[in-house]
Amino acid sequence: MAETKILMVEDDHLLGDLIRESLEEAGYRVRLARTGAEALEAVSEESFDLVLQDIQLPDANGLDLLDEILRRHPQWKALVMTAYATVDKAVKAMKIGAFDFLVKPFAMDLLFLKINKALEFRRMEREIEELRGGGEDPPLVTRSPAMTSLLEMVRTVAPTDTAVLILGESGTGKELVADMIHSLSKRGRKPCVKINCAAIPENLMESEFFGVERGAFTGADRSRPGYLEQAAGGTLFLDEIGDLPLSMQGKLLRVLQEKKSYRVGGTREISVDFRLVAATNCGLTEMVAQKKFREDLYYRISVMPMQVPPLRERREDIPLLIALFQKRLLRAGVGGKVEFAPEAFELLHHYDYPGNVRELKNIVEQITIRYPGATVKARQIPVSLHRDSWVGSLFESFNVDRPLKEAVLEFEERYIAKVLKGTGGNKTRAADILGLSRQMLWEKTKRKP
Repeated sequence: MAETKILMVEDDHLLGDLIRESLEEAGYRVRLARTGAEALEAVSEESFDLVLQDIQLPDANGLDLLDEILRRHPQWKALVMTAYATVDKAVKAMKIGAFDFLVKPFAMDLLFLKINKALEFRRMEREIEELRGGGEDPPLVTRSPAMTSLLEMVRTVAPTDTAVLILGESGTGKELVADMIHSLSKRGRKPCVKINCAAIPENLMESEFFGVERGAFTGADRSRPGYLEQAAGGTLFLDEIGDLPLSMQGKLLRVLQEKKSYRVGGTREISVDFRLVAATNCGLTEMVAQKKFREDLYYRISVMPMQVPPLRERREDIPLLIALFQKRLLRAGVGGKVEFAPEAFELLHHYDYPGNVRELKNIVEQITIRYPGATVKARQIPVSLHRDSWVGSLFESFNVDRPLKEAVLEFEERYIAKVLKGTGGNKTRAADILGLSRQMLWEKTKRKP
């Protein structure tokens, strides 16, 4: 934070000194300009991360000054300060390119909240530009602590032959984790045979897994190896292993124990050598309790369980994933490069993504095709329909026998509760989403019985 530089343009000496002192105590480097001329001089002499500017200045039109600063340095973020009587000017400043505005008088914690949000948005933009640059795509992009911990576990486990069970919701990237385990292992130069257990008809599963000898059944006019033989020396990845029929579970268990198998219709014993990695979005422990999954097989395949977090628990990765998907789409000639307005990023950031990373990828592809070369607004984001449907369903649940003030209060309480649930009870993050100070959020939650 010590390297973050803020240009503050404020002609009120008392307020300017108070804000500068507070910002410097928080670790920011602040240059204070009292006039438009001093602001332009500062802009010419050094670079800043953020401009904090009053709209009303003694020697310049605040909007013209802001426009000039952002024209010279479009990558800088700007917050404007205004009085109630000039809120319309603040709205015009937003159209020019200001990130947000504050209405005087304002609490210092609200100022810090908006500064942090603007700087975070700038940091995301930098990371996006880096990802859009040249070089090979990384297999996984993250700055999420949960994903970072998972990747550390992958690097530790990959060189061994330990069986791995990858757990996670649909669309979280379980197959990518399996690919990393294989590529970082001593078997990385050998095949990684991938099987979707849910996609194979039960009557064909045994022949697909174990192979077939010629003449084993009608239509078997030649011998062919199964998946287990094809994975020799490499990795066998069983996706959706929870959909494996009980009859096949027993046969797979025997192979894992004996390291041997037989083709369908064959009598020749075949040695197998593969590293098993399995994945599921099912609750296997519940399936074991319900006798739908063999307990002995479960313990055989889950020596090293790994949980892939859903996207709603790694929201800090959303900008990185958007940049990565855009880069791949542009390389494939799909759509065109798009930018996102701050309110559009806010919407994408706070959406819950029931389809996880796969759903985000589909949204990005849709946007790049529909709005090539544009700066996308919140209203152009498909997920806004989902939020509207939630608000609509909440509205329909209200009784219509109470005063408006009570209904508004109930809506506010329900919405705050939903946001707190979405942040796992993190009040700082919830206050950020709601645009409130922590003190105000505390007061609003305190009044609940």
